[in-house]
Amino acid sequence: MRLLAAAVLALPVTAPLAGAVLAGTVSLVQDGKPRADASNAVVWLEGAPRAGAGPAKADMKQESKRFQPKVVAIEKDGTVGFPNDDPIYHNVFSVSGGNRFDLGLYRSGASKSKKFEEAGIVRVYCNIHPQMVGFIVVVDSDHVALTGPTGAFRFEGIPPGSYVLKAWHEEAGQISQPVTVRAAGDAPLELRLDATGFKPEPHKNKYGKDYPPNAGASSDERY
Repeated sequence: MRLLAAAVLALPVTAPLAGAVLAGTVSLVQDGKPRADASNAVVWLEGAPRAGAGPAKADMKQESKRFQPKVVAIEKDGTVGFPNDDPIYHNVFSVSGGNRFDLGLYRSGASKSKKFEEAGIVRVYCNIHPQMVGFIVVVDSDHVALTGPTGAFRFEGIPPGSYVLKAWHEEAGQISQPVTVRAAGDAPLELRLDATGFKPEPHKNKYGKDYPPNAGASSDERY
């Protein structure tokens, strides 16, 4: 069972009136100890005015029978491309609620895309290779960050006000914390995500069935 973490935040957050800076760090904790690598956490701020840049675009390519990158964060109504950079066929799909899709079988060098119209966590798989697992985090905000090893995130140009800061990680689930942005200073935040209870779970293929034995391990040049 996944354990949702408590967020430890320095509140209120303060920043210049001309545009606040909301910055901080995500710590990924295992058995009470911080991990050295806090990559692939998604942090976003809900309720803040949008920058007006329009729907975003991103890619999640298929390479070496893996999704690269494994995690993509994108604003709602954004589009994700799925280029096949392997010398074999893939069939990318998801059964995640209103964002479900099935791109069908397509060859090396081809690319297909999907527009994501609902906020939520989209679990992405390949119908041929069960080891291929990816995540698209669709958020109702254009203030969104994907962490690297240090876990750092930073949002700029935030008007003073009250918002909700959220964070998610594959192994720790999602947390949510109210934040107040005021008019002076820049107080950093610390978000603590607890991955202690994480256990990977096998998934079904697009038909809701188990994958055949040794699926994805074939050396066949097509798959």
